[in-house]
Amino acid sequence: MDGRYVMLAGKSLDIAMGAIRGGSLYARPCDLRSLSPESCVSSLADLRRFNFGPIAHLFDITPSNPLQIAVTSPELRGRSCEFEFSMFPQEFPTGALMQLPGNILVPSFEQYFIQKARSLDFEQLVLLGLEFCGRYAHRNPGVGSTTCEYLVDPVTSSDSLLAHIEIASGMFGSKQARAAAQWVIDNAYSPREAVIALEQYLKPQYGGRGYPKPVLNVEVCVPASLRRLTARDVFMPDIYWDGMLDVEYDSGYHNERDQVEKDKARVADIQAIGIPVISATKLSLSTSDRAELLGRQIGAKLAESLGAPMRRRLKRLDTTEHQTKRAQLHVRLMRLIDTPLTNYGGIFGFDERLDGIDLQQNDDSAADSWPYAE
Repeated sequence: MDGRYVMLAGKSLDIAMGAIRGGSLYARPCDLRSLSPESCVSSLADLRRFNFGPIAHLFDITPSNPLQIAVTSPELRGRSCEFEFSMFPQEFPTGALMQLPGNILVPSFEQYFIQKARSLDFEQLVLLGLEFCGRYAHRNPGVGSTTCEYLVDPVTSSDSLLAHIEIASGMFGSKQARAAAQWVIDNAYSPREAVIALEQYLKPQYGGRGYPKPVLNVEVCVPASLRRLTARDVFMPDIYWDGMLDVEYDSGYHNERDQVEKDKARVADIQAIGIPVISATKLSLSTSDRAELLGRQIGAKLAESLGAPMRRRLKRLDTTEHQTKRAQLHVRLMRLIDTPLTNYGGIFGFDERLDGIDLQQNDDSAADSWPYAE
């Protein structure tokens, strides 16, 4: 057309961001920082002539499912059977926009994170950040019930996320985004791996354990003095506390005999250089009690390295109040990654009503509030 832009919004934006994240739609950084009403296509007549070809395959536009478009002036808001309009600001921070083929704009993943903070609760937003900084991607970003691809490249990092939020300070959603982004870590390979890590380092008042923050899937070099003990010079632990502990998550997808043997040899190498290894599986997350047991095992191993301060922390965590918060968090997180729990266990004597459908009212109220202030 005439060089004017169209910016996607709402569910249409979610679909496009999922396609970009999954690699089926190309987007490049855009240096635009302002979008005046005159620079955007907004009239129905112009929108009907606009070339949506590059994204047409993503959408089935019907009267009940219109394409959602962002406008920068309230006078341009409205709705037709093909389009629905949402308000967006005219000014954006540096690095806030990406451009699709043609003149179609979407936010950068860092800016999208801020925008999603307006509608997502704390745990949903942290999981979205872990996904963007990790090696897995849902078709609809952050929605655990949609198809998930693995071994994809991260689209941002925790440092980049926090840096952009700082630049965008003052935008609607930036405060909630900052509160969630400080709990995002890089390089998770799966939603369950992300949940295991998050439950260990999140603060106890939020339902976590407050353990030191681990790193995920980083390369660790075997010290030269110990290389005679191992078959490899470098290993990549799943959830790693430097020199203290490696938690290996086995998803069960690699049960071929050769791979099982390789995994055993890898664990033996890690143990040979003096690093304890705890194995976690889907079963470790299947109930809140099993997740509690895994957390206690991790804490006990960390205490062997960290000594008295860690033992005192573990003693403070051993209360019914903290156990209940941890159980509630686990149920919510597993539900968000589309793995709802069906039974509670009972090893540690928690109230069974905290699990399953009886937590629905609790979850709904949590989604409406933000007890995670900075």
